[in-house]
Amino acid sequence: MQKWLLFSLAAALFWGGLEGSRANLFVAFGILAVMLINDRLHPAPFSSQQVPAYALAVAVGVVWALGNIFAFLAVRAGGTMSQIVPIYNTNTLVAVFLCMLLFREIPVGMDLYRVIAGAILITLGAILVS
Repeated sequence: MQKWLLFSLAAALFWGGLEGSRANLFVAFGILAVMLINDRLHPAPFSSQQVPAYALAVAVGVVWALGNIFAFLAVRAGGTMSQIVPIYNTNTLVAVFLCMLLFREIPVGMDLYRVIAGAILITLGAILVS
């Protein structure tokens, strides 16, 4: 039996046939439960200076969830996973450009050529499979 088929069957067993976005809701509940237990077992001191970091963490969670919702919508709209996954994995390009823009992480020398070559290959790969 192929590995991908075994993994697919395991996912079906764990998700119990739940539709994708609903499955993610339960994943979020599971993560929340484990993190709450961990917080109770290993409490960290709270300080008002941490509030901006917590707000940023919530914003990251919202952005992550929106990305998942759009991936589910792409499948519902008729896209196949073999097309959708390579396209949304171009998020590497977004991360590279945001790091350059926000953190001024501009590659120099050979690193510049590697980044450009990697960006071109990622883009070509997404185009070729879609």
